Amino acid sequence: MNTELQGIASKYAEAVLDLAGNLKSEDRVLDEIKLVSDVIASDREMTIIINHPAIDSAEKKRFLSGLFEGKISELTANLIGLLADKRRLDLIPFIETGYRELLNKRKNIVSASLVCAERLADTQVANIKAQLAEHLGKTLELEVRVDPSLIGGVVLKMGDQVIDGSLNGQLKALEKQLLSV
Repeated sequence: MNTELQGIASKYAEAVLDLAGNLKSEDRVLDEIKLVSDVIASDREMTIIINHPAIDSAEKKRFLSGLFEGKISELTANLIGLLADKRRLDLIPFIETGYRELLNKRKNIVSASLVCAERLADTQVANIKAQLAEHLGKTLELEVRVDPSLIGGVVLKMGDQVIDGSLNGQLKALEKQLLSV
């Protein structure tokens, strides 16, 4: 990801989160920003049109307001309008990410990703989630994915921390040790 765009987007995300907080609609606004981001990203032609410099910002605003009329709040509509005016509609995915991170931080929620070699039973996932939440002292938002290339075990990612308990990871570590001798 482009760190310059992330930096600019984080300012928008923080401002929108503050405004949404005043309206007690933080979660709703997150859902709306995600909706806008997903709709734009889902259609390659729409992405091209939205980011095309030759298309007037007023035209883009008209198009987007018609597309999302009745589906997003005034706050989110104002954000989209402002981004169109500033020719910054390309920031929407970055704003969504930044907004989500800030909202999770305010709500004391940690996001984590658990990648496993085989599908885990719901009880196993619940146990892992409960133990991690207890250890962290925070609410945990856990995304579970399956990657057969791990061979066995799991890989846990929380922020910039990675705990590799996979068989594949252990084999790579062993290979590295053997090659260094």
